[in-house]
Amino acid sequence: MADLRYAAGFHAVAVAGGINAAARVLGRSPSAVHAELRRFERLVGVPLTERAGRGLQLTPEGRRLFETVDRALAEIDRVSTGLRQPEGTLPLRIGTVTGFGRYRLAPRLFATIPPERPVDFRCGTHDEVLSALAQGEIDLAITYRPVTSFPIETMVVAQEEIALVGAVPSHALPDLERHPCITYLESDYVFAHWFAAIHGRQPVSLLPHDRFDELEEALASVSNGRGFTIAPVDACRAFGLAPVGPSAINTMFLCGTAGRLTSPDAAAVIEALAREA
Repeated sequence: MADLRYAAGFHAVAVAGGINAAARVLGRSPSAVHAELRRFERLVGVPLTERAGRGLQLTPEGRRLFETVDRALAEIDRVSTGLRQPEGTLPLRIGTVTGFGRYRLAPRLFATIPPERPVDFRCGTHDEVLSALAQGEIDLAITYRPVTSFPIETMVVAQEEIALVGAVPSHALPDLERHPCITYLESDYVFAHWFAAIHGRQPVSLLPHDRFDELEEALASVSNGRGFTIAPVDACRAFGLAPVGPSAINTMFLCGTAGRLTSPDAAAVIEALAREA
């Protein structure tokens, strides 16, 4: 009979992708984690992991078992947390890339979920929200790139428009190459996606002007006539900025383990995004 302690260690190794990484997360020695993983495999009766370069990957049997263990641990976590809190107060824990999160998801989500339901809502870069997901700090993440590293899975959850905004004569490449551009942390991806969709190629060069971490600072700079940027249309409208030329469509993905993507919280997020603003 499988031991839940060993199942939890197996789960940590699968999520972290290796013994050493799992040991750091668990605060234990690599040798102890390795021993418990092998003990769990002997109890189950089949190999669950195999070498993949310098790390480990799950065997087909390991993948099947991981999905069950993931759902079981998620349910244990949900119930145990609930034992320490009043009924119905477990937080919905989600992270999103900034523009989509603040200007599309947040207004719809807060209009949908009950007022008494707490929310742990985080905005950041693609890498930041996926890191929080991998570390168990959030249960779901929304970003603009599909994730293919097991055990994280993705599903299409929405689309957003991204557009050029600023005081430029047109969206033509020669005009953009002569005008200062305003960038922010995630703008490399957004710029590349828009240019590929609208022009089929990147500009020969751009004139960088202001550089910010936050999207809002970049849009404030554009509002003050300091240059142009490319950003989600929802965020641009909040700053009174109208698109210059056509918009590109960005597909947004909901990320999480299989158990999380079929959870009531995932359903609540999908329902919220289906609402009109």
